[in-house]
Amino acid sequence: MTQPLIEELGEVIKSPKDPRSFRTLKLPNGLSVVCVQIPHSKKASASLAVRAGHFNDPLETQGLAHFLEHMLFLGNERFPDANEFPEFLSAYGGQQNAWTGSEFCNFFFDCQTRALSRALDYFSAMFMAPLFDESLINKERQSIDSEFRLKEKDELRRLYQVHKTTCNPEHPFSKFSVGNMDTLAESDSHSLKDQLSEFFRAFFNANNMRLTIVGAQPVDELAEMAQHYFSDISSGQENDPKSLEALPLYLPSQLGVFIQVKPVNPARRLIITLPLPGIDDDYKNKTTSFIAHILGYEGPHSLYATLRARGWVNSLSAGGGMSGSGYKDFNLNIQLTEAGVVHALQVAQAVFNYIQLIASSGLEAWRYEEKRLTSELSFHFQETPPAGELAPQLSVNAHHYPIHDVVYGDYRMDGLSVARAKQTLSLMAPERARITLIHGDVETDQQTELYHTPFSIRALTKEELNTLNSPAGTFSYQLPAQNPYITSHVEPYPLERELREPVALIKSDNVTIWHLQDPDFRVPKGHIYLNLESPAVNQSATHFAAARLWSELLIDSLNEALYDAEVAGLHFNIYPTQSGMTIHTMGLSAGQLPLLQQLMKQAWKVKFKRGRFNSVAQQLKHNWQSAHNNQPLNRLFAELNLTLQPCLFSLSDMAEGLNSLDYKGFSQLSSELFNSMGVSALIHGDWQAKTAFELHQLIRDSASGRLTASPPQLQPKRLEPHTHIHRTVEQATGDNAVLVYFQGDNDSAEQQITWMLAQQLLNASLFDELRTQRQLGYVVGSQYFPVRRLPGFMVFVQSPTHNTSALQEHIHTVLHDKIEQLDNVLTLQRWKHAKQTLSEQLTINDRSLRARSQRFWGAIQMAETHFDRNVEMSAALERLQLSDWISEVKRLVIKQPRKIVLLSCQ
Repeated sequence: MTQPLIEELGEVIKSPKDPRSFRTLKLPNGLSVVCVQIPHSKKASASLAVRAGHFNDPLETQGLAHFLEHMLFLGNERFPDANEFPEFLSAYGGQQNAWTGSEFCNFFFDCQTRALSRALDYFSAMFMAPLFDESLINKERQSIDSEFRLKEKDELRRLYQVHKTTCNPEHPFSKFSVGNMDTLAESDSHSLKDQLSEFFRAFFNANNMRLTIVGAQPVDELAEMAQHYFSDISSGQENDPKSLEALPLYLPSQLGVFIQVKPVNPARRLIITLPLPGIDDDYKNKTTSFIAHILGYEGPHSLYATLRARGWVNSLSAGGGMSGSGYKDFNLNIQLTEAGVVHALQVAQAVFNYIQLIASSGLEAWRYEEKRLTSELSFHFQETPPAGELAPQLSVNAHHYPIHDVVYGDYRMDGLSVARAKQTLSLMAPERARITLIHGDVETDQQTELYHTPFSIRALTKEELNTLNSPAGTFSYQLPAQNPYITSHVEPYPLERELREPVALIKSDNVTIWHLQDPDFRVPKGHIYLNLESPAVNQSATHFAAARLWSELLIDSLNEALYDAEVAGLHFNIYPTQSGMTIHTMGLSAGQLPLLQQLMKQAWKVKFKRGRFNSVAQQLKHNWQSAHNNQPLNRLFAELNLTLQPCLFSLSDMAEGLNSLDYKGFSQLSSELFNSMGVSALIHGDWQAKTAFELHQLIRDSASGRLTASPPQLQPKRLEPHTHIHRTVEQATGDNAVLVYFQGDNDSAEQQITWMLAQQLLNASLFDELRTQRQLGYVVGSQYFPVRRLPGFMVFVQSPTHNTSALQEHIHTVLHDKIEQLDNVLTLQRWKHAKQTLSEQLTINDRSLRARSQRFWGAIQMAETHFDRNVEMSAALERLQLSDWISEVKRLVIKQPRKIVLLSCQ
């Protein structure tokens, strides 16, 4: 009998600059596979995307797909021990995860490249014969319930549930996707184990899956691994999405409606949802993306600029929203000011007027060509994502696009279909819209059954529809003009010399400029980091708040003038730091110095408008006051940083400081922030050395008379041995949480290695004991946590069921037990594996120009300007012996701890 042959699926379209190799194939069982070689990658990854999600849940067991996602990690016939795979990955510097969406679920892992074959053995077994152990089913139901309860106050989940409640009840979108103890209850007719098995058999088959494997190995070797490990997955039938395409997401009575939602935290949002047919068939043209580009444009005379000038909006984005088989929600998401809430109907009227303007005058070929060129540039000079991100992305793309477009499909724009664009715009009418106002003072008369969100829904009145359809003569918006920054061809500057680390070309007048023309990433792109080192920025919480407001207002004031540059690939950010203020420009290198010149010129001369001061300050205070509401663990992370880091301030103190500043007080304070400063900078990309000297001249010209301060010396708080800081952070609602942190003795390479190994060798077993075995909560973990260079280690749990005393006791008991057991359970072989894994992490190649720039800038900020810290740590790792490490961990955690315990409770 002839063996079925592997089918080659064709070439993958890739950028000429892309160093990766691809091979696509279909195994005899029907499984489509994308193999990707990233040369010299220290990390490998794999992802399996299955066309099955919560849309496929039985009505009587909603959340089953999500529950199955959890259960597949908890043992199978080949590897019954649920801890074996995560412990293996942890030993090889990796991790596993998954997500379940409406129509797809995605399972993925990453690890060191040398461990890929063995990891695929574990991974493939998950999809062949899962155990669905009864005892673990009961425990994991509790984890699912904890996950649901964790998000009960989450604003997005609450809004999402309003969306589900007000859509077609026959459409599967209306189902509850997460699941809880009620929906995942056992029934007399079908046990949960039986239902899991039925769901698995129905959907988890080779024809319904797409596999991506990424590694440094040649693609033929990756293909052999795919065939060896995944050929035994049963074939089955592909889940046909066409049955959904004929089912409307909304009933006629659910269109042309006004929805009001009362949030938990203060909010002022207007969401205009414009329901459209599915867009999967339009990926080559991306009609909705083109329309979103024009609607969301923020340059001069744009819809956003016009509404902002009225003082009605703080932000506007277009094009987001759900998308699936047969439907697309085209959303305009608008952050309103208080005045904008009053004029919400007029804001919506402006949106519909602008849509009509696009329909009548905006469908011009040159507009589409501009968008296509920027997309082509992004594709041409894309930075390779890490293996762990690339595999999940491509496995889902393989479901949506023909295999040759698995990479290019996200960027492809073949031409403007005017007919499709007109049809799409004709559907964007008030009579079909769903207008949602989210505000604390709205009128509500209903509440969702899940998440208990107060809301109301009613038809738009004839008067409202007349207003929305009427021209608003007072608005002066225009369609975007041609973008002067867009170019169709760019090349990197010639390489002067091959250096591997930045050199301080300039050190004078309190200015230090580091430069590196990168020899590896030969693209016409780069990053300039400019740190304005000013002691005044961190003088008090009020000063730091003013600096943050100053940076937001500066971005706000420049946004309109520089939006075309952003569209064309020139980006900037401005933000306060512990030592002053950082300006970061990035993207195509040719225009960055002029961009920076405009930023610096504006920085000292700008006079902010009183109206924008009020709006942006109001938004900042709102964000700070509500940042950690119902997120107790995030509050503890912030509290730990405040305890250890110099020159940081609590969000509440910053909000109070900002509250004390009126427009005049802010103007006075902000004018004094940079009277005296030093400057440190990094220019890294394809620029030659002369550009660094041009940057120096720019700084001297822009900051003349201000360059008088030396950079501040920042040191983290150091705890003494046997220190035990115990602090409680109260909250009004939410789960209880505990964070236990241990600090190292010093910032030596040896101490850093000690704690990094502790995280690597303890993390998996701590997670299993605290979350899976003891069922303390859904959010459980440990983390290596350095503050500047001073190392530390934390363990944390957030729980809806246990009080903080119990959580604290559990953490200490489990941590001490795991450390005391190290002598018996940690073999020499596992120790060598851990050291080798960490060694490879320390010598990992920079995956992109961005990652390398971030690494160099971080080292410069830490005064590690020999750029050899990882070499020192690798040497310390090589010297470290198992017995010495165990003794040191016992001393640091049990015998002489420097410890902080933070509690968050109601």
